[in-house]
Amino acid sequence: MSLWSIISGNSSSQSGSSYINANYAAALAKLEGQSKGAAAAVAAPDDNNDNGVSISTDAQAAAAEADDNQKDFGDLADEIRSSLDMLYAAEKAAGKPQSANFANLSGRALSAVVLNQGDQFTTAEQRQAKAALDQQTREDFAAATQGGMSMSSLASYSQSLVAQYDAMSPEERQARGWTESFRDTAAKVISQGSLSLFDQMGS
Repeated sequence: MSLWSIISGNSSSQSGSSYINANYAAALAKLEGQSKGAAAAVAAPDDNNDNGVSISTDAQAAAAEADDNQKDFGDLADEIRSSLDMLYAAEKAAGKPQSANFANLSGRALSAVVLNQGDQFTTAEQRQAKAALDQQTREDFAAATQGGMSMSSLASYSQSLVAQYDAMSPEERQARGWTESFRDTAAKVISQGSLSLFDQMGS
């Protein structure tokens, strides 16, 4: 899945491919001097041609995360900037409000926007990316405790936090505000049943 399709919020899981909204596709084709046939190739798929194969949202997110984790941080930021510029240009050409969907970007991609190391993202884009990162944390916590708040569910969530922290790049930890102390406190919830982490998160 391309960053462009994720940011634009117009991706489809049908046939394991990503598609661009027909209006955006036509605008892009015009911008890039492509033919109408090329525009049709990236438009929304015909339901009659569905081969029955689908990929879950979680699987798509995991694939994007794994892919982005392999990229150089600066290169990833450049790719996001290019994707955003293409999206805004297409929306403008289509007479649409110029906005982007950051919700489904990987944590590393969002971190590239939040940290803005190349000074290439606007304050509004940074704010949207940080809100999306925070929303990911809230959703993870809600999913872990949907069966009720218990020491067991909190310990399970803390174990997930430790695993996430260990797998994250330093840049993503910085963007999330997750320090080594935060990781150690999460580990204590697992080993000692301490709830200090959640006091810290709620402060």
